[in-house]
Amino acid sequence: MYRVIVKHQLLKWMACLCCLAAIGGIYLHIQSASMAVSASKKKIPIYSVERSDKVVALGINCAWSDEDVPKFLEILKAENAPATFFVVGQWAEKYPESTRMLFDAGHEIQSHSYSHPDMATLSREQIISQVQKSEQAITQITGVRPTLFRPPSGSYNDTLVETLEELGYYCIQWDCDTIDWKNPTPEEMINRVTKKVQPGSILLLHLGAQNTPAALPGILQELKLQGYKFLKVSEMIYPDNYTINFEGRQIPNSSPQTEISN
Repeated sequence: MYRVIVKHQLLKWMACLCCLAAIGGIYLHIQSASMAVSASKKKIPIYSVERSDKVVALGINCAWSDEDVPKFLEILKAENAPATFFVVGQWAEKYPESTRMLFDAGHEIQSHSYSHPDMATLSREQIISQVQKSEQAITQITGVRPTLFRPPSGSYNDTLVETLEELGYYCIQWDCDTIDWKNPTPEEMINRVTKKVQPGSILLLHLGAQNTPAALPGILQELKLQGYKFLKVSEMIYPDNYTINFEGRQIPNSSPQTEISN
């Protein structure tokens, strides 16, 4: 009789364990689905663009000095390479002549914030202030409203990207960093770019970096030897009907490689 009772209890315990395991499995499934939905909603800037043609875009940040402006313009003209200058609003106000020179030479002037803060730490209202003050500074000098925004140091969050979209801006990052801000040698910068570049790449360079003027001709010439042509960032990205995958690559919706809808 005792053995029958023990066996009965064991069967009850086993049934309970099976129920708990089933409940746990359901919970994990719900959690995984929830995480997948949450991840799918994450806002990602544009790091590069899916292109069938061999084109790249030069994204040059302007937040330090303006001493290199004449040299940059000389090199870009010699290599027939249009560029996108992401300008801090305070830099534009401090160097209006240089800002105008860049624009008059045929390059585009886009926003890099007003005072170069960590955008991921700002409230929506503070983000709007940074964007609008930078926009005003740039527009007063060039007469053209910027539509692209590159976050200082690449720092962003969902609030930033969503707010930029509401203000009519595209959030732009990069997939090919020269790391010129670390002052590598020109040869190191050239090798780094040529190893990382791909069709639709967006490069990161800086005005005021120690060795960038010496590296820039080699970068442009090597890319041209590889068959690349240069576009401004606004010319290379898709203005609408696109998706952005988990790597930040902008893909036209006609492509099957879609991940996150715009």
